[in-house]
Amino acid sequence: MDDSSSERKRAPTMADVARRAGVSTAAVSYFLSGDSRRLRFVGQEARQRILDAVRELNYVQNRTARQLRRRQAERIALLLPRLGVPFSDRIAQEIQSAAATSGFSTIIAAGDTPERMDRIVREIESGLADGVIADWQHLSEAEVVQFADRLAAAGRPAVVFHPSVEPAGFSVVRQHTAEAVGVALDHLYEAGHRRIAYMQHDKAAEGSRLAAYRRFLAARGLPPEPELLVGGAEARKAAFANARALALLPQPPTALFAESDLAAVTAIHAFEEIGLAIPGDIAVIGCGAIEEGEFGHPALTTIGPETTRYDRLADHLIGLVNGREGEAPTIFDVPWRLIRRASA
Repeated sequence: MDDSSSERKRAPTMADVARRAGVSTAAVSYFLSGDSRRLRFVGQEARQRILDAVRELNYVQNRTARQLRRRQAERIALLLPRLGVPFSDRIAQEIQSAAATSGFSTIIAAGDTPERMDRIVREIESGLADGVIADWQHLSEAEVVQFADRLAAAGRPAVVFHPSVEPAGFSVVRQHTAEAVGVALDHLYEAGHRRIAYMQHDKAAEGSRLAAYRRFLAARGLPPEPELLVGGAEARKAAFANARALALLPQPPTALFAESDLAAVTAIHAFEEIGLAIPGDIAVIGCGAIEEGEFGHPALTTIGPETTRYDRLADHLIGLVNGREGEAPTIFDVPWRLIRRASA
């Protein structure tokens, strides 16, 4: 049996990965260890070659001994309210890629109620992951602080998406959606709209976006009308039904703001089925800046983040997990803006 046949049958080693990537075995070891102090000696391009070689060779690292030695799972958890949402999918893709570059794996869990999130947090406290990135924008400040305190007590650093909670031993991603909601509503008002409906997430806590809508009404001297505040922003079937109901009111709205782009696109379909013209009969603005809105007909006016780079969150969290020098809980500010298109 020749050497090449023998190599094909044996499991690939770290040395094989190094040869395929064109780097030293030490570089592969630094990459797979996730040691932030040593990873600085491995350039970004080399890290990508190592990651590609690991995949091509189907290299499976024997991580158990090292995990026991370091008392780490070498895994971060991404907690989302639900799956299949473009915003969540984008975060997941970028965080998984960044975590892999540091030698960490990622586990994704979904929970849209405090009860479901409690079960997930209990598993993380027990060692499922070394740290957490959580989209908790749908939870109240008190619920966020309670979960974050539990994670901190268990030695699990956290990065939390929330519009108003202050960092207290955990980092916060503060997306300035409320300001962008106000800009969007002012845009509708200046275009002559006075009956503006609002579609919110059914299971969300009383959030900053809805508060921005109420502030807008008060500032413009518009009376709050309960029939113009509907749910359904998280589910297309509900969005369609609620948009249709709005259009069939004795005094229908002339504009709609929806807390998700998927709901806004669905509402457009509901309005057009009834025979309404967009934006002639009713203007529509969404939230999230997803591609479906950009390429729909009419193209969706929306609000969205000025930057969509979320990979830095994984690097920050892993730095907290590994005790990287100078890494500390912080606030990540993500400004949002109005993107004007044909629907409004």
